[in-house]
Amino acid sequence: MTKVFLTGGDGVGWALDNDLALTRAALERRIEPCGLAECEVVHSMWWAALADIPARALAGKRVICHMAAEPLRCLCVNGYSETAARVGLWIAQSRQALGQLESMGRRSVLVPYTVDTNVFRPLPDREGLRALRRRWGIPPGAYVLANFHRDTEGGDLRSPKLVKGPDVLAEIAKALASKGHPVHVLLAGPRRHWLRRRLAEAGVPFSFAGADPGGMDDLGVNTLPRDELNALYNVADVCVVCSRSEGGPRSVLEAAAAGRKVVSTRVGLAPDVLEERCLYSAAGEAIRLLERDIREGFLDGTAKPQQERVLLGHQPSRAAALFRDVYARLEGIEPFLRPKGARIAAAARPASLVSRAWRRLTGAREPLLTAGLWHKFVEPPFGGGNQFMLALRKYLRRLGARVVDNDAGPGVHACVLNSIRFDADRLRARLASGARVVHRIDGPISLIRGSGREDDDRCFRLNSEFATATVLQSAWNYARLREMGYAPVDPVIVRNAVDPEIFNRDGRSRFDPGRKIRLISTSWSGNPRKGGPVYKWIEDRLDWSRYEYTFVGQCSERLERIRHIPPVPSEKLAGILRGHDIYITASASDPCSNALLEALACGLPALYLKDGGHPELAGQGGLPFERNDEIFPQLERLVEDYGTFQSLIATPSMDQVARQYLELLAGPERAGACRRP
Repeated sequence: MTKVFLTGGDGVGWALDNDLALTRAALERRIEPCGLAECEVVHSMWWAALADIPARALAGKRVICHMAAEPLRCLCVNGYSETAARVGLWIAQSRQALGQLESMGRRSVLVPYTVDTNVFRPLPDREGLRALRRRWGIPPGAYVLANFHRDTEGGDLRSPKLVKGPDVLAEIAKALASKGHPVHVLLAGPRRHWLRRRLAEAGVPFSFAGADPGGMDDLGVNTLPRDELNALYNVADVCVVCSRSEGGPRSVLEAAAAGRKVVSTRVGLAPDVLEERCLYSAAGEAIRLLERDIREGFLDGTAKPQQERVLLGHQPSRAAALFRDVYARLEGIEPFLRPKGARIAAAARPASLVSRAWRRLTGAREPLLTAGLWHKFVEPPFGGGNQFMLALRKYLRRLGARVVDNDAGPGVHACVLNSIRFDADRLRARLASGARVVHRIDGPISLIRGSGREDDDRCFRLNSEFATATVLQSAWNYARLREMGYAPVDPVIVRNAVDPEIFNRDGRSRFDPGRKIRLISTSWSGNPRKGGPVYKWIEDRLDWSRYEYTFVGQCSERLERIRHIPPVPSEKLAGILRGHDIYITASASDPCSNALLEALACGLPALYLKDGGHPELAGQGGLPFERNDEIFPQLERLVEDYGTFQSLIATPSMDQVARQYLELLAGPERAGACRRP
């Protein structure tokens, strides 16, 4: 039998531990479990566990790893690409994960998530369930929305874990309650502090099935046994999943196996299991869906087919058969061969594992490192890349780094190169030996400009020559470059951010649907691909008795009824944005629009062309359109649910973005030295 080292549990009884137990059971009598030193195969439940293993210990072994998250989102974590290079075969656990892994050029096979249907099942004891409702203070006749995800970031019990969407759930429940529906939210599991506070503040009835931890971390207290969790599913009318990104979520399988109705965002395995009418993209859509279910039982026919899908495709026995097939074809998995002279350091960790000292960078008395920013800086107003580089320079300095412009001589530890907008000959002449180089790439340039690929080819010649790591600005950016055949060096996705001292909500105008709705678009460039023809189309058809419209910047079209303001400095632009209600962008192939980020940061929900990085940036804070005839219906939905969209705007923090750049600049070799006590 094959000797296998199984690893990658989370140690707290959550999803990864469950994965490990189910995988071990699936492989029982097919493998010989053993330690790392003597194994032939390393089989991990999570990529971060592989970062803890020295490269020399993996040499010559076949490495199998589960993708327990959305693959493209993993690219947002420093160290992922380097660690992923060790994996010979990925276990995708949803069709979404399989497709993304294949688009990334990763060899993968689908082995779906499983659920123990002996535990998660319908409970026929109706009197017992009524008693459980009474125990947790759920009133008779209440429509119970269940959610058992944690909602805070690790041990930080004050900050919402936005990827899980607790803010989305709060807005859904608040809206339903405000309309007089008898909703009652049922929460369970540890680290529910943020959502409990938010629901209490909004006056939404809820119950927490657990011990009240006060302000303490309840990880060891409120992690419930699975049979208790199943009983809670059976108490609920509907399980509500609000995540922005997921590998699972397992709650979809558990609730479906228990025969309960489920509504979910289109994440992870949800489209694999749920009926189409149970999926939603925006909070307002979920509110209307649940209203229909309260009034007319709209979701009543969905539970049975969803349960049948779980029984057919997500049983442990199904996974066991698929894993047997994987291990029968081990010879097709390339063993890990550590490149000669390569250093794949265990210091490459997810950001959540970075030491507390590293987070206290601002307390450093001396520069942590000296960074050279290579970019042709221009005083604003100017393009988005220039705006970002100015903000990055400012915030790197605040974090304790010494920053110099277009210098790479002695004493410069690392450099950031901005696309092709720097003097490559000067860099070659001055780059110090051993300096790390982070290459920030947007584009593809040919798609942004609508031109040939000469600049993209030049960009990737520079990337190959200089880069030790590559920053890409969105998953769309990465995917398009891969499709065009480019292979960035050690890619990581770090989205742009804006200077919060300029672009913020302070003093913004209150939304009032009783007056004209104020629309605005902005663009530095007059290239037609920035949306000029679409804005002109809107101008010709807009209901001017209901709306007013402002454009700031340069436009390819002559605007007659839209108020056109020439380019203005950032501070003035921010003030203009705060005086408007809804931002519209029709720019095409824009990888990470600074203009869109500026508007979102000023509190404007967005109507955006579904192209480029727009969907990733706007998230639950806006709505897309693909054709012009979709613009006005989507605009009406934004107006109708304005408060919800505005509450769910979530933009990257410039401080967080700068910290991620600083980690990349320091590199795993210097990270320990920079992380001062």
